[in-house]
Formats: sequence, structure tokens, C-alpha cells
Amino acid sequence: MSRTYVIVLLSVVVVALLARVVLPVLPIRGRAVRLSIPEALAVVVGSVSLVLHCGAMFFRVSVASWPLGPTVIRVVDPMGTASITWFAVGAALIVIGLCRQQPIVVAIVAASLVGVGYTMYDGGSLRTHLDTIAVAVVLLAASVAVFADPPWRTASLTPEPTPR
Repeated sequence: MSRTYVIVLLSVVVVALLARVVLPVLPIRGRAVRLSIPEALAVVVGSVSLVLHCGAMFFRVSVASWPLGPTVIRVVDPMGTASITWFAVGAALIVIGLCRQQPIVVAIVAASLVGVGYTMYDGGSLRTHLDTIAVAVVLLAASVAVFADPPWRTASLTPEPTPR
């Protein structure tokens, strides 16, 4: 994994999140669901966990210089049960955090994360795995930008039910 690849992925995330500020149509009214604070934390912790997992695999020297970095590398790098568990828990936290979003959004993000996990451990090509990571990052960033309302927003864009 090259630094250029990482910069491009980070740029996609930044552009998707900046689109929220620049485009008044985002999130989509009537489809956006406000994340609770625990849901937002689950998405953030899950995402950071997966970033650490990738960092331990592809950027060992950088991760080794962080506090607890060598421990993360020892757990993740052998790609054994601990590595699989680390990935599965991070991915599950993201899906749990998005659980109240549109069902198709949750399904697409979950399927992309399953694809990342599969390509990581199936013994296939690195290129396929990196492509799958890119797709998952784009789908997660776009899903959050288009459908998730932040917890600090006081009025959700989700229409309130009309009393009868």
C-alpha cells in the first residue's frame, strides 16, 4: 500500500464530509437519520480500529513509533485469530453504529466490510484487497455524508410522524 493510495482515500473521506458543509441538500431530507452519541462513537471507534489494523499491516514502521504501536503490530500482523477478531470487531462497531440508518445503506456498508475481510484472509491478490478497501471507504464516507445526521444537530432532518 503506497502513501499515495492512503492520501487518495483520505481525500475521498475529506471531500465527502466537506460536501456536507458545502451542499445544502446533504444529508438528504426525509432519508437522513440522526446518529445518537453512542452510535457515532461506535462508527468512529470502529473506523479508527480498522485504520490501526491496516496501519499495522502496511505501515509497520510508522505504527511502531506510536504508543502501543508494537503491541498492535504483534496482534494484527500474523493474521491469526487475534487479527481476524480485531477486524471483525471494528467492522461490527461500524455496522452497529449505522444500524438505524436506511436498511440498504447498512446492507451495502456491511457487504463492503465483509468483502474487505474476505479478501484479506482468502489468500488472493493484494491488488484485489486494496481495491475492496477503497470501495468500502468510499461507500462508508458517502453513506455518512448523504444519510447520517450528526448527534449534535438539534433538529433532525427526518420528518416527524404526524399525530392523528
